[in-house]
Amino acid sequence: MVHFSVKELNFICIFESRSRTQMIADIHCVLPHLDEEDMRALSRTVLEKLENMTDKEFVEGVLELVQ
Repeated sequence: MVHFSVKELNFICIFESRSRTQMIADIHCVLPHLDEEDMRALSRTVLEKLENMTDKEFVEGVLELVQ
């Protein structure tokens, strides 16, 4: 099970995606536009966690936490 910090979950809430793969794509799209290094680092951390989890873990874990 992948665990997200509160900061990471807040970041995830921005994207409103019900699909792990769509959220990954959306984050990749905004990453070049982030000016602050801490936001880029947060984005990369969230991406890494999303890429290393299954769709089932995403639905059962992340979506339940952010709703």
